[in-house]
Amino acid sequence: MINNPGNGTIEKTTERSQDVQSIGKIDINLFENEFGRLQTDEVVLTKERESHIRIRHSPDYSYFEEYGAEAVNNPDIILADRKHESTAFLIKRLPDTNLSIVLRLALGTDKAGLKNSIMTFHRVRDSYLKKMLKRNKVLYNRE
Repeated sequence: MINNPGNGTIEKTTERSQDVQSIGKIDINLFENEFGRLQTDEVVLTKERESHIRIRHSPDYSYFEEYGAEAVNNPDIILADRKHESTAFLIKRLPDTNLSIVLRLALGTDKAGLKNSIMTFHRVRDSYLKKMLKRNKVLYNRE
């Protein structure tokens, strides 16, 4: 697998596959009305992006280890990112905080063989989540 920094998704090849791990699967139906056809429901994380989360969001990394897959597989809120094309926020609510995964989607119009890729992860306060809900299109809300 090769990280394609130009568009934030992962290109499938047989080399360097140890640099990518599968994190989970998304419900494609929750995304396709907004983004169009997706290539896959699989969500992956590159070693480079994991390192980014570990270094740049170090206080949040333990949350990612514990809840990252749950946030992908069972988000409480999904938002279409208004600022970045083909990107969504997956929000998981916890009793004391909220978790946000920034996900670059592999669209049907992208080069074949790409996968949905986690760009970053961090905690967000309720006040910031309210701003996110106002600024971005809500695709799904469990409430």
